[in-house]
Amino acid sequence: MESRWIPKMTLFGKRLVLILLCFILIWPLTASVYWLVYKGYTMIDQTKFPELDPAIQSILRTPAEEISEPRKGVALSQAMRNRLEWEMASAFGWSVNDLIISPTRWLDNRNNRQRGTIFATRMLVNFFSTNLAKYGKVDAENSFLKEAREKHFAFSANSWWFPSTEKEYRKGLELLKQYEADVQKENAIYNLRSDDMYNLLMYIIGSQFLDQPLGLLVQADEEVAYRDLDDRIYYTQGVVLVLRDFLRMFAHLYPDINTKGGEDNVRVAFRDMDNICTFDPLIVLRGRHDSIMADHRGKMARYLISIRERINDVAQSIRR
Repeated sequence: MESRWIPKMTLFGKRLVLILLCFILIWPLTASVYWLVYKGYTMIDQTKFPELDPAIQSILRTPAEEISEPRKGVALSQAMRNRLEWEMASAFGWSVNDLIISPTRWLDNRNNRQRGTIFATRMLVNFFSTNLAKYGKVDAENSFLKEAREKHFAFSANSWWFPSTEKEYRKGLELLKQYEADVQKENAIYNLRSDDMYNLLMYIIGSQFLDQPLGLLVQADEEVAYRDLDDRIYYTQGVVLVLRDFLRMFAHLYPDINTKGGEDNVRVAFRDMDNICTFDPLIVLRGRHDSIMADHRGKMARYLISIRERINDVAQSIRR
């Protein structure tokens, strides 16, 4: 019995060792394959944005004192629409509204980034149209901006046809360009008062704007499904990409923001915006409580909270 039992145990042990080795090796192998596939994808469709778009950089190279007030209005409007235009012209276009049979329909990171992009664009256009494009609160809105914000940018982000989202957003972008052309000719109003600077910054960090993505980031873990974690991260990235373009332009055109608001506040705010714009983990992890795993949603929230606090400090300094 003993001589027969030993070979059987040896065979079982070999199989067990083989199974354990496969189990140990399959995870790094799977991770490596995923990493290679993802890196290949990023060569086609950008997922990190460390640098400002060349269209924004070209304007920032012109000294602020050489830019007339109407031209400043045009530059701010261009910065406001720049990110949405970029997404529309990106490798896979506007993919939020792609049909379920389309492969791009399942690229949820880019889709949620685009949802954040249109949200932030809407919010900035709303403020610009109702505050900066007229002389007083009771004045009528510019007709181009009013139509863009109420009709075209307010359109659903996921309509494939009758009409398509792309068609509506492009109409809104063209209306912004018509407003810009009129401002250049002094046929339209751009009027930024000193109190508008404060009001704009407070609007950005308020309940209607940045509090919206922040709420998605700080919601309790047990209330958020694991599959939704990355959606909230990339939605926030879309919001901040729009905001970074706009605030970089705003701070350049009005240097008092740096001197009165404190250069350190401005520098840290833009540093954390850059951190969000380059945030692209291979796998989004939850990292509950004292877990050894990363808490990617919490890290994104800390960046956003820092941005809000720095912008608030700048706004309060400007008001004094």
